Amino acid sequence: MQIKLSGYYHNVLTSNRAGPFRVVQLLESLRVGGLETMAINLAIAHRKAGHFSSIYTIFSPGELAARAQEEGIPVVPFYKKRGFSLKAVLQIAQQLRQDGAQIVHTHNSAIHHYGVMAGCLAGVDAIVNTRHGLAFHSARRQEVYYRATMPLTDAVVFVCKDGQRHYTEKRIVPIRKGSVILNGIPVQQFQAFRASPGSARPRVRFGTIGRLVKAKAHEDLLAAFALLAAENPDAELHIWGDGELRPALLEAIGRHALQDRVQYHGMTHHPAAALQSIDVFVLSSISEGLPLVILEAMAAGLPIVSTRIGGVPEVAPENAVAWYSPPGDPRALAQAMRSAMESDLAARGVAAARWAEERFSIEAMQQQYERLFRRLLGARN
Repeated sequence: MQIKLSGYYHNVLTSNRAGPFRVVQLLESLRVGGLETMAINLAIAHRKAGHFSSIYTIFSPGELAARAQEEGIPVVPFYKKRGFSLKAVLQIAQQLRQDGAQIVHTHNSAIHHYGVMAGCLAGVDAIVNTRHGLAFHSARRQEVYYRATMPLTDAVVFVCKDGQRHYTEKRIVPIRKGSVILNGIPVQQFQAFRASPGSARPRVRFGTIGRLVKAKAHEDLLAAFALLAAENPDAELHIWGDGELRPALLEAIGRHALQDRVQYHGMTHHPAAALQSIDVFVLSSISEGLPLVILEAMAAGLPIVSTRIGGVPEVAPENAVAWYSPPGDPRALAQAMRSAMESDLAARGVAAARWAEERFSIEAMQQQYERLFRRLLGARN
């Protein structure tokens, strides 16, 4: 069938399951964050594999939109205002028809209902959602909408088994619709900034990168580090990130009298360089799916100290790459950091880099999404 489309491809034989497909990812915005970075990386990988790949944002384009466009990924913002907008649904549906979209791929629950309604109006072949974590950041009404649109959702991807288990046990997502696809990262980019854990001994430099929000539990990290620092003058902590809890972080550093032991660097746009400057990566979160920064840290050759949360234990094996503590327990986190200081950091770093290289490439992630999309398109045909 000959069709005229805006975008990369013309004269597309849409019934050919082996041919290129046309996928649109729908997000709130391309602000700085792991989810947004993953979406851009996936879009670029789809394009390199020969498919049409575009990103729509419900709200403003966001800071990362420029990077997507530089890589040849169209970004279409809709600038929706607060509250439900039928106008936005109709605009998205019109753009989907204009782009000849076959697949709508939404992320998390907040705007999934927009993707479902617009996708149905536009007559797309498949609607797919990826859940990046638990419903920690979602408003109750968003989860209500998510449940209501599940009958019209063809598949839900979870970034870890922990997320799949949570949503299927609560019967939010039917078992037959769910599957797990691990996030991927540009492994070689981080290997180019390979860290040298243990090279600065007796100093041991702990570090973390992440948004300054409640889920990341930086207060717990500072409390744990205060315990460690009191008995070990060679430990130091580096923090990169920004967010609503920045004033609370700075206040906590002063309250624990850690001004000389903790360095707050603010936001970084070069995480590989930041990771290269430390010995151990620490994650203190109380809610996670599969944070990209864990994969990035391992690719950079860093051992991991983390709370036992989300998919982190699934990707960073204990006793080989990582040490774990229960979430919300600063004393246990301090003990895990202490164990890391006493270990062979160089050996752990080599194991982490090898583990990441073998398992977490963007190409592997894209291929798994492609197989899912082709299965759904084949079923529709």
